[in-house]
Amino acid sequence: MDTAPRPGSWARAGAVDGDQLTLFDPGARRQQQVPLAAAQVVPAAAVRVTLTVDLPLPHGLDEASVRRWVALLADPVLRERAAEAMTEAGLDGGAAAPQVAMDARALSDGLARCLCGATTPATAGTLVTCTVCGRQAAPPVEPPV
Repeated sequence: MDTAPRPGSWARAGAVDGDQLTLFDPGARRQQQVPLAAAQVVPAAAVRVTLTVDLPLPHGLDEASVRRWVALLADPVLRERAAEAMTEAGLDGGAAAPQVAMDARALSDGLARCLCGATTPATAGTLVTCTVCGRQAAPPVEPPV
């Protein structure tokens, strides 16, 4: 099994083009090309992120609508834009008011996590290739002592 970090392993196939690497930052929603020689592998770990928000949920609201609403509330840029749009339309901005709490915890359960959702048994800190899609999976951390 290949244990060397593969540039672009977290991106789609074809992210490496000659001596250029395309990096995608999902948090900033942007991509950038850099020389492959200038790229540096950044360590990753399997983490569980939980968003919590208390909502006055209308009866019958479907799951897709709840997901979009929570995503709007979790993103400060989207929240601000939504509040401005509601104000401009003369609407109550309450739908953009609920606050979201975020908790991130490193996982030490012996499983590496891949972007595709698959888990692979792994030792803390070791590089593991996902057996489902071939990406580099994020390893678990050392269990607490």
